[in-house]
Amino acid sequence: MDMRAYAEVKSIMGEVLKELIETFVDYMPTQLDDLKKAIDNKDASLIFGIAHRIKSSCNSLGALGPAETAQVIEQLGRDNTIESADEHFTELTLQVNKAIEFLNKELEGI
Repeated sequence: MDMRAYAEVKSIMGEVLKELIETFVDYMPTQLDDLKKAIDNKDASLIFGIAHRIKSSCNSLGALGPAETAQVIEQLGRDNTIESADEHFTELTLQVNKAIEFLNKELEGI
């Protein structure tokens, strides 16, 4: 999590922040599962679409690290060069899980 970006989101979103975090925490594991299946099936178009959604969701909460990794995977899908997608997926999963841990702690304080 980029704390400056998250603080900005937090100040802008106000009361909607809780709903945004809950949606992210619920939505991301399914998105990661779907991305893994797309990678396993070597479906570049689907990889592109899912990675794009993950990137956007991460950016919306200031999770810039996972957003950057998702962007790399998105570009692989766009370019139909998905050989290294598995390695990036592993990194993305770790980053998203850290963001979810952080956001779950934030929810406790809201």
